[in-house]
Amino acid sequence: MSTAAMAPRPIRSSAPAPAPARPPTQIDVVNLSLDDSSDLGNNASLPRRSPSPQPARLETTNARFCLIDEAGSPSHTPISPPRKRPGQSSFHSFEPSRPSQPTFRPVQKVTTSNAKSDDAQDMARSSGVRHPTLGHQQAMPSSEHHSPKAIQHVKAISPEYHTPRKPEWDVSRIVQALTTFRQDIKDGHARMTSYIIESTKPVERRVLTGKDLFAGLSSKPTLADEADTMRIKFKEHSKPKSNKREDYYEARPIQTDEERVPRYRFHHVEIKKNILTPNTMLTFVPHLRDLESSEESKYNVWLQELEDIDRKSGFKPMSREEKVRVTVRSEFASTVSLYLENWLDRLRLPGCDKSTLIRHIANRAPDDAITPRQKSDILNAHRPAESGTPPEANRAVEMFTEAFHRVFYQNESSTKQIALRDVLLLDESVDSIMDTKPTAKNGSLSLNENEFEAVEFNLGTYCILGCLICFSHSCEHGEYDASNSKRSLSVLPRLSDTLRRRRRIPSDKANVANGHPPNPCKRCCYQTSTTSVVNSAQRPWTPEEHIVMRSMIVTADHSRVKTDPFCIVAHVLDRDCRDVFHEYERLGIRLPPREPVSKTPIKTVSWYDRFKKALIGDWENRTRSQEHQQRELIEPCFHEAPCTQENCICVQYGYLCEKYCGCTVENCAYKFTGCACHSQGKICLAKQKDRPCICVQLHRECDPDLCGTCGVLERADPENAEDELIHATGCQNCSLQRGLTKALALGQSQLEGVGYGLFAAECIAQGDFIIEYVGELITHDEGVRREARRGDVFDEESNISYVFTLLENEGVWVDAALYGNLSRYINHASEKSGGDKRGCNITPQILYVNGEYRIKFTATRDIQAGEELFFNYGENFPNLTKKVLDHKAGEMSDEAKKRTRRPNRADHKQGVARKAPKSGKKKSDKKKPGKGKTASHQTLKTRTWKCASRPNSYQNYRESGSEKYRMTLRRTSIIQRQQMRLGLAPGLRQQLTRTLR
Repeated sequence: MSTAAMAPRPIRSSAPAPAPARPPTQIDVVNLSLDDSSDLGNNASLPRRSPSPQPARLETTNARFCLIDEAGSPSHTPISPPRKRPGQSSFHSFEPSRPSQPTFRPVQKVTTSNAKSDDAQDMARSSGVRHPTLGHQQAMPSSEHHSPKAIQHVKAISPEYHTPRKPEWDVSRIVQALTTFRQDIKDGHARMTSYIIESTKPVERRVLTGKDLFAGLSSKPTLADEADTMRIKFKEHSKPKSNKREDYYEARPIQTDEERVPRYRFHHVEIKKNILTPNTMLTFVPHLRDLESSEESKYNVWLQELEDIDRKSGFKPMSREEKVRVTVRSEFASTVSLYLENWLDRLRLPGCDKSTLIRHIANRAPDDAITPRQKSDILNAHRPAESGTPPEANRAVEMFTEAFHRVFYQNESSTKQIALRDVLLLDESVDSIMDTKPTAKNGSLSLNENEFEAVEFNLGTYCILGCLICFSHSCEHGEYDASNSKRSLSVLPRLSDTLRRRRRIPSDKANVANGHPPNPCKRCCYQTSTTSVVNSAQRPWTPEEHIVMRSMIVTADHSRVKTDPFCIVAHVLDRDCRDVFHEYERLGIRLPPREPVSKTPIKTVSWYDRFKKALIGDWENRTRSQEHQQRELIEPCFHEAPCTQENCICVQYGYLCEKYCGCTVENCAYKFTGCACHSQGKICLAKQKDRPCICVQLHRECDPDLCGTCGVLERADPENAEDELIHATGCQNCSLQRGLTKALALGQSQLEGVGYGLFAAECIAQGDFIIEYVGELITHDEGVRREARRGDVFDEESNISYVFTLLENEGVWVDAALYGNLSRYINHASEKSGGDKRGCNITPQILYVNGEYRIKFTATRDIQAGEELFFNYGENFPNLTKKVLDHKAGEMSDEAKKRTRRPNRADHKQGVARKAPKSGKKKSDKKKPGKGKTASHQTLKTRTWKCASRPNSYQNYRESGSEKYRMTLRRTSIIQRQQMRLGLAPGLRQQLTRTLR
């Protein structure tokens, strides 16, 4: 009986009925697989199937099995548009077949034939072939015969009784597979590019109305000697320098009625407060203009100087070619990381997955590339499951690592050579661990730790990120250390110690709850409740609520909070106060006992009374708290005994202890306690003859936490900034906190050829606050590098600077070139200009405001609306030779001259801010008789300066090296704080030479 004559019969789920015994039919193995070429070539003749993936099938005969790979959809394949086949109107996904571990599945259809017609050719002719999605070839017979004996024979030799033979992998086979998989990157990029091109719609041309001014222009070059032509120079970097081309094209100038905008170089981003900026190296080549052939050598020398400055500051600058290589490698590693998991799934190496590779790389990483803490965190994050890894996993990982090295490093060009470690470091879990930011303590809490250490453990992240100045996270307060890592003013190092000291209370307040009389809340307060039964309707407690309760009770106890800690927790967790108290008792939380201490009176010093809040006698010679530019940034003091010259760092430097220090008013004679103007019936004014405000004397604004009685708390509130009725009385020493500037306008400056200037749009009285100078807070090293990068090596007179000295000894500058406000446009004028509109009319002053230093501009005389604002840049800028245009400046009226008085320099002697010193300036030849100071003239605030040559601008900086340079400056500032100016100020070279000797 032939195969074609047998009718197909479906297989039933129950066991087939027994049939008479007969010898099994002998059927040979038939290879029905199709290669890719035949499939693509006969694509039109194949039936179209559903694009969903098909399960693996097992086609068998009564002789042996034919294995068909499982076609599983990729779970980690990067998302990319499908490839469109020629001749199709829709997209269908197509990928080459993936090698996978053979699997066996029971079949439900079996092809059989008798002995006469049982041969391979008849089987092939009687079979139909289908082409599933994803390129996996499977055979499906078109005509089938199902006999009970054949089904019984297949069941007898099913995979249940036979273990399939696993493929044997070696490095060469993995290399071959990875080489094949590399085509996925090209195919994905091709599909994405094709999709973007085909999905992009052309932009419709806008309808042009009016006269076309360029309609008559020709796109063809013209002769050089013709009028109104412009030259275009073509430069091809891949061609030799001799291959140059220049063309001339017709130019048609357009005359308009609008006045030309003044020249400017930087367009700033408006900000309200200073922003902290880290040190940065030169990331791109500065573009000055199109260079001539004779200028390229000088330009390259200048670029080399910029790289030398970065190198001496601790950076490791790379050449432009090396930057290209690093960029290409990083981009290639990012692309490979998208395909890595998918490739591992297709290879199916035993126990070799991404987590195993990460553990392998972490275990073999050198000590200088990873810290022990980072290694342990990576191993814990990628710990294997409870079942563990197969014994052959280590061998598989080593083979894959070696194969990856051969394919993506040895066989690649130097530009695209990447290692497996470069790809695995891009994993999100590894990148978060390798980040160098500080983290809180991890691990379980020890039972031996007390409540204070437990709270510090639970609030570790908050203690690191919480700022003591603004109580926010990721703020602009703090500083960048030598490793360019930000350090914020947090409470992490001393939280437990602070909580422990709070419990040392005076004996007369031992019976007072939380330092204040008890005040029961309205949530069934435990202080008034007489029953000990807890309401059963309360929800059960969670571990997170236990942590919140424990932390809040410990931190709020004996603090400035006037509410009972249990009442606070009840309000935060929305529970009854009685329930919170009973849960606290049930957990057995016990705070350390209070430590009543006797009051030991600390004698006040002769020049400062912290209780009367006043400075006495020769206080200017006893403290340096008012000298902000010469101030050293130190950590707040935190010690056990009262503050003295021997144990307190604040006293040693001559400063008053601030509110961030660990000392208190009771045990510190140097504690600053704010002003007492309200108690004396006075107002905090800038000028007050009889017992002036202590905050004004120390060049600081009133602090709402310390000087609340003077009215600064209400006037510093942003909601009351526009309320003129409130600000008409009370504290007048909070202008920067209020933040309300005068009406100002930007316009053409009165100075010749300087561009923009800043003008008053309203009348300003003498002593009024005008505007704050804001920008980026940078170090002096960063300022020197920025000044060098912004210079013009071909036109040094056009060099500009927006750098302002904030803290001179610490080398903190404010740079308003890119981030700032309108104050960056204020130009320079001398203070000795006869008292007219051409002279200096405002002055800057550095103030200490709530833990930060800020620059404030105030009026030195009455300023009329329309006047341009000027201030003196200081003696560091001698070559300020710009002249005032008389037809723009005009003359003041006689009445205005009578009202104007010459500013008293003694009033602004202390705390007056000046521009940052310019490096490498040339001394002026004109000096006034009898005075050794350089004559100052009016010029643009973006100062013009001259120097002999660009290398001399950074001679001291290059010769001494940045580290030695900083050490010399700090040593000299301690010895001669009053005489030295930080940076490359006048006379610094001589002082530097004497110090080095």
